[in-house]
Amino acid sequence: MSDTKKYQYLFGPVPSRRLGRSLGVDIVPLKTCTQNCIYCQLGLQGVTTTERKPYVDVDLVADELKDKLAAGLQADFIQ
Repeated sequence: MSDTKKYQYLFGPVPSRRLGRSLGVDIVPLKTCTQNCIYCQLGLQGVTTTERKPYVDVDLVADELKDKLAAGLQADFIQ
């Protein structure tokens, strides 16, 4: 089964030695972190913050997950 739909908050599932097939849920905007490490795979520029806040609407993430499950998601772990 080919998953051609693009998701904004979900990625995978990807193979993981520890978790099997793992579906990632990304609820923080790209390169929003408490640090700005020189070795970061996302680059040096970004938003550094320690503020806790809701970055995305939880209903949007839940809708994507429901859609992915309805499309036949096969994952051992959701993180």
